[in-house]
Amino acid sequence: MSKQAVTATLTVAVLLLGAVTVQGLPTSRRGRCLCRETAIPSIHISRVAEVQYHRPSASCDREELIVTLKANGKKKCLSVIFEQGRRIKEAIMKKKK
Repeated sequence: MSKQAVTATLTVAVLLLGAVTVQGLPTSRRGRCLCRETAIPSIHISRVAEVQYHRPSASCDREELIVTLKANGKKKCLSVIFEQGRRIKEAIMKKKK
């Protein structure tokens, strides 16, 4: 085998090993959670227009409860750890059954 053939073979082998290594790495350590900031413990229910509950998934490893405000349409994350968030989550789960 010539020196060029050996160099080409080694180059291809290194590129293939690199591709296999890169393919197995996660693209983001943060995940794709909708709630990026810390969640609020409670909110006055009269200010809420809509509530969305998202279960943990492959893209986000935590539960998320997102409320849309009536006044400006902004979305806020409500903590499911506190009582209000827990109650809302339970009500949503009952409705889905």
